[in-house]
Amino acid sequence: MMRVRVVGAGALGMLLAASLSVRGTNVELVARSGEQAARLESEGLLLTDRDDAGEPLSVTARPRIFAADELASGGAAKHGPPDVVLLTVKQTAVTDDLARELADQLKPDSRLVCFQNGIGHTDVLSRHISAGQILIAVTTEGALRHSQRHVEHTGRGSTWLGSLEEGEATGSAAMQKKLQNLFQDAGFAVSLSNQINSKVWNKLMINAVINPLTAILQIPNGMLLKLPAAMPLMRGLYEEGAGLAKQLGIGLADDLWDQLLDVCRLTAANSSSMLQDIRARRRTELDAITGGLLAQARRIGMELPTHAAVYQLVRAIEQQWAIL
Repeated sequence: MMRVRVVGAGALGMLLAASLSVRGTNVELVARSGEQAARLESEGLLLTDRDDAGEPLSVTARPRIFAADELASGGAAKHGPPDVVLLTVKQTAVTDDLARELADQLKPDSRLVCFQNGIGHTDVLSRHISAGQILIAVTTEGALRHSQRHVEHTGRGSTWLGSLEEGEATGSAAMQKKLQNLFQDAGFAVSLSNQINSKVWNKLMINAVINPLTAILQIPNGMLLKLPAAMPLMRGLYEEGAGLAKQLGIGLADDLWDQLLDVCRLTAANSSSMLQDIRARRRTELDAITGGLLAQARRIGMELPTHAAVYQLVRAIEQQWAIL
């Protein structure tokens, strides 16, 4: 049986761990804090979802639980290395130290699947882990963490899976197919993609428009469509990003602007992850999203004035925390 280690017990990590575990997969879940790990160990992981008829249902999963410091110190070594690691921490948590810890956990034929938003994290990971072992997942699944042990599946979406390395690494296609089947058995819609970089950029473009504007304006996603003055800002951010992608030779979906508007409508009541971070006074993923676009633009001598402006506004909001 495939052994799956989920590193990161936020909303997405808890959703994946619970969904896989209740289907019989051998799952390990790594929580950042010892407090959360202890609660998950004693009470189990509660998943709230809906059945095919739309009726609410709840189930308690019992994956093996580790605290991050226990894993870092080799506490999981006695259980053997996993076949696949699902990395569901925020992009801001992907550091060289974490990459080295992950490298120590992988065996030569293991795969690391990255679910992060934005760009730049795979550069850090590939300094310590073979690019042939790294897979990228882009997902639109909705999840909300209600507590340290309770996650709700708030919306069914789609997931695309592909290899970081150009071409096919040895065994990569077979492992991707196994993972596709594993996720599908757990109820997720998963497609394999040989153009995963384009999928990454499609999601990046949507996040780079919605996230910073909702964080600055302190509004849910759907409110963007109700503010006439917001639409030119949205369009400006979109056009600048699309121009950058074109210069970099990255193909975007022909209907990506319409997809962006649909996301605002379909998640109208939702608060973006960046807005949630701002409200909780947590470090945002600004550098991976808007900052990622700006870094790519600087590399080729291109300016993105609207993105630069919203970057400074979000950063100023974050800097208030040290003063107020």
